[in-house]
Amino acid sequence: MIKTPQYWKKLAEDISVIKGVVMVLGASDVGKTTLVFYLAGELLRRGNRVSVVSADMGQCAFGPPATISMGMPESTKKSLECIPVHSMYFVGSTSPVGHFLQTIVGVKKLVERSLREGAEVVIVDTTGLVSGGAAWELKHHKIELAGARCIVALQRERELEDIVLPFERRAGVKLYRLPVSGHVRSRSYAERREYRRQRYGEYFRGSKCKSLSLTRIHIISPYDRAVQAGEADAFKRILVGLNDENNFTAALGIVEKMDIRRGVVRLVTPLKDLLDVRSIRLGSVRIEEDGNDSKVGSV
Repeated sequence: MIKTPQYWKKLAEDISVIKGVVMVLGASDVGKTTLVFYLAGELLRRGNRVSVVSADMGQCAFGPPATISMGMPESTKKSLECIPVHSMYFVGSTSPVGHFLQTIVGVKKLVERSLREGAEVVIVDTTGLVSGGAAWELKHHKIELAGARCIVALQRERELEDIVLPFERRAGVKLYRLPVSGHVRSRSYAERREYRRQRYGEYFRGSKCKSLSLTRIHIISPYDRAVQAGEADAFKRILVGLNDENNFTAALGIVEKMDIRRGVVRLVTPLKDLLDVRSIRLGSVRIEEDGNDSKVGSV
C-alpha cells in the first residue's frame, strides 16, 4: 500500500473548506486519477457532496472512452473506480486534439449539471495534453469556463507553469503545485490501447442491434459530404453518441449500417429504449472487430 503524502491530506482539508470546482492538471502518468479518487473519498468522509468529472477521453477514470463522464459517488464503501455514470457528453475522440470545442463544452455542461444536482465539490480529471500552445489554450479556457476555484498542478519540474501562472494571483482561485509521486508507473502505448479495448468491451457487453429512423432525429456529423452523398459504407463501425434533447449522451452506439436514402441506421447499443434519442453524433473513432479503436479521417 502506498503511503498517502501529507500534502494530499492538507489539500483535501483545504478543498473541504473552499469547495467549488477543482481542476487537476498534469502530463500523462503523473497520478492525476489516483489523486482525484483520493480527494473524492476524503471529501465524502468529511461530509461533502462530491461530483467527479472524468475528462480524459482516452484513459477515462470511469465511463466509456471518447466521452466525458460525470458521477456522484455517495459513499466510500464501494471502490470509487466503479463510480456509476450519472451523465455523459460524447466528444467522439480519444484525444482532445481536433476536438477542443467539444471537450470544453462537455466539461462546462457536466460541471454545471453537477452543481445543479447539489454537488459542493466538483473534481475534474483532465487529459495529459500539457505541452505547446494548443495545450495552453485548451487548459486555460477549460479552467475559465468551468469556474475553477482550486487548480492542482501535478508536475515533475515546471512543465505546467505556462498554464497555471495566469491564475496564480487570480482573486478567488487557489493554486496548488504538487510533486509527482515516485510510485507512479508510466504506461506504454500498447497498455493504453488495451485499456480502451477493455473499456469498450465492458460497455458494450450484452448490447443489442437496433434500428433507428433518421426521419425524427438529427445527425451531427463531421462527414457532411458523405452524409449528403449517402455513402453508407463510410460509416461502418463508427462510434456514435445517442444524445437527448439537451445534447447529453444517453448511450453510445456502433454503426452496423447507415442507409441514408431510406432514412434508417442500424447500430449496436446497450440503450434499451431509443425514444428519447434526439440526435446522433458521429464520432472520429472506428471500433474494429477485435474491439480496438482506430482514428477515422475525412470520410
